Amino acid sequence: MSLKDGAVTGDGPISRFELLITPDLAEVDRIYMGLSRAGEGFVLYGPGLKGEGVSTTFRAETDAASVAVPSSGAIDGYVFVGPRDHVTDNGDSIVIAEPQLAPELDQAARRAFSQSLAFYKSRLNLPLTQTPVLAISVDSPGPSLFRGDVTDTGVISIRFKGEGWRSAQETVAPFVWHETFHLWNGHGVRNRDGDTDPWLHEGSAEYAAITGAVSNADMSEDQARAALSGRLNGCRRAFENAARRRPALRSGSAVYDCGTVIQWIADLELRRTGQRDFFSLWSEMLETARGREEGFGTSDFQAALPDASLVRLLLDDAVEDRWDHIREGMTRLGVMIANAPGDKDLMMAALFHVAKANCPSGSYGFYNDPGALKLDGENCGPLSGEPVIDAVEGFDPQGESRAMFVAVQSRCDSGLSVRYRTRDGRTLEAACPNKLPVPQVWQVAEAPAFAR
Repeated sequence: MSLKDGAVTGDGPISRFELLITPDLAEVDRIYMGLSRAGEGFVLYGPGLKGEGVSTTFRAETDAASVAVPSSGAIDGYVFVGPRDHVTDNGDSIVIAEPQLAPELDQAARRAFSQSLAFYKSRLNLPLTQTPVLAISVDSPGPSLFRGDVTDTGVISIRFKGEGWRSAQETVAPFVWHETFHLWNGHGVRNRDGDTDPWLHEGSAEYAAITGAVSNADMSEDQARAALSGRLNGCRRAFENAARRRPALRSGSAVYDCGTVIQWIADLELRRTGQRDFFSLWSEMLETARGREEGFGTSDFQAALPDASLVRLLLDDAVEDRWDHIREGMTRLGVMIANAPGDKDLMMAALFHVAKANCPSGSYGFYNDPGALKLDGENCGPLSGEPVIDAVEGFDPQGESRAMFVAVQSRCDSGLSVRYRTRDGRTLEAACPNKLPVPQVWQVAEAPAFAR
């Protein structure tokens, strides 16, 4: 017998066969894990076992010390199979975690799960169709430090790569808040545009997580403004990379960046009416979707917005001065945006500006290793050969980036060459015929409160 192209075949009729499934070796984009470790147990993706054109059921054979969660309907999504002592039944929810899980991670995730369930239930006023389950694992193969997803069995699987979560511990709670919202907007109701326009459900989950986390002291208002600043800049970069036309918003970080900004704008506009907000919009849309076969999609979302919504400026294919109009509109909604490039932003702007002028027919960039900034470019004239740079116009580009930027800007504005000193003692002179603008890195300085 053999397994090829998703089909089991053999020389004769088949009545029974066994599959040996091993844990996946890597997290891949937004693809569900077929099998992952969770302490001494496993999380299995049931749909991966479904036979095409035949009815498939899943039954786990367990002993007194082990358990399967959920106990029925597991073929439709994730199911945990493992030690009973990993499972905590809270009555209205279940948490799965190995007893040896680090207390800081365990407590933060459990608290966020409990609070997010209560918060979303009160704001959306929609009962869940399954008992919600949170499976916590530190056995992710990576490469991401953490990943999470939700399936139609009501199981949320959050996976951390070893101890990597410690370097971003403040993101654990908002991460759980995000995944919990998917129990409402991604499961128990059909999202007809889930594959073509994932920005709708990913952006709404991220924005719900921010408002929920702030409302429950898992995030401060300052942190929320910083998070939205990052999303704004990420979305603007996506448009710049698409020649300022609307990017597809189907993969990568733009799905989350632009999706979150869209939901924030919608919330701001609805709140100005004094009668509705983000949660009332989603409550109404999901309640209606549960009663019809076609579910919900982007057209339903846009239909719920004001006629002159800024969201339409963001979603239209081609708009002149798109971001100037959006910034002006957000000012009217109480959002003050300042330009506040950081040290790294200034360093990158100066290096890329000069490289662009000297690498007309090749790729270019740099490796920002501590203490050893190395240029990387093809057909870049004097900047070719991957030199390690100690100074640009006499300033350390890594430690004195602001002073370096001012010096490079002065040289470029005068049409003069920019001088690089290399680790091996050479001086490289690179042409800079065009003025160097200050990079636009937006910072949300003021905004209406996110807490509800």
